[in-house]
This record gives sequence, C-alpha cells and structure tokens, in this order.
Amino acid sequence: MNIAKKDTVSPKFRKMIDTAKALFFKHGVKRVTIEEICEKAHVSKVTFYRYFTNKEDILRQIRDELMTTGFARYDEIIAGDMPFPEKIDEMTKWRVAFFSQLNSEFIGDILPFEDTMAQMKKRFMQNILNAQQKNEIRNDLSPGLIWLAAEKLNEIAQDGSWKEAVPDYNEFHRQLRTLYFHGLLTK
Repeated sequence: MNIAKKDTVSPKFRKMIDTAKALFFKHGVKRVTIEEICEKAHVSKVTFYRYFTNKEDILRQIRDELMTTGFARYDEIIAGDMPFPEKIDEMTKWRVAFFSQLNSEFIGDILPFEDTMAQMKKRFMQNILNAQQKNEIRNDLSPGLIWLAAEKLNEIAQDGSWKEAVPDYNEFHRQLRTLYFHGLLTK
C-alpha cells in the first residue's frame, strides 16, 4: 500500500467515497462503474487507483464507515437510560430511516460480507446477554435462537415478501417488533 492510500482525509478521497456511496445507494454496486465514480467525483482513474485497488475496495471502505456509524448509534441507544423495549424501538426507528435511503440492490451487495455479519452477531448476542442479566428480556430464551429468528426476519425484510401482508416498511417493522417482543397472545 502506498502512502497516498493511507491518506483518508484527502478531499479527493472523501469526494470519491461520497460519490460512490451516493451512486451505490441509488443504483446498487453492480450497476455503477469506476468510470462513473471518477466522472461524478471529477477525478481521474489514476487518482482512483492511487486510493483504491478496485470497486470492491471502495465498497469495503464505505461499508466500514457505515458499520462504524451504525455501531456508534447502536451503542449510544444501548447505553441510554430507557427500558429495553424502548431501546429496540429507537434502534428500529434509526434502522428504518437509515435503510430507507439505500437501494435494495446495495443492501444485497453489502450484506454478504462475512466479517460484517460476524460483527453484527457479536454485538447483538452481547446485548441480548446484557439485557437478560438485567432482567429486561426473558432468560429462558437462547440468545442464539433469538439471533436466528432476527436473521430470518431480516431475510423477509430483504426479499420483500412482507409487502403482501402490510402496506409499508414502517408498519412492517412496527408489527415485527410487536410480534417479536410481545408474542401473539394478549395480556
């Protein structure tokens, strides 16, 4: 890696990241070319390759930034002084707002990274364990099973099959939270 690649505060680096992010969010990764990124960012391909090896490299950088921002917000919510169900509502509201700006193809392109999922699972599991220790959620449920259920719910969110059952994404998430945290039975 040359020295220029480490210069992540360069205005040109930032412009390429922001441009690629906007294009990826709108069109998905597969439809965007390096040439388009360079043209919209007003940089040459030589400049692009000074900072990135290929399109996957810039995607990884964007993914890492999104993960850092997302985990910072997630940690802020978890550290908040509110009951666990309210934390889940806050996380869901943030997640809905965040994902509403993304193209579904981009979500599909970025989520398959195994290390991303490993980080998400580790944080999720730790927060479930912490909530169980505080008696905020049931102790008789396996955190691993809770993770698997959450993964399946995410698959439903990604494949769009929820659209047959509810009118919009916010309502979909509201009903999922209710089902997930309160179950089917009335009190």
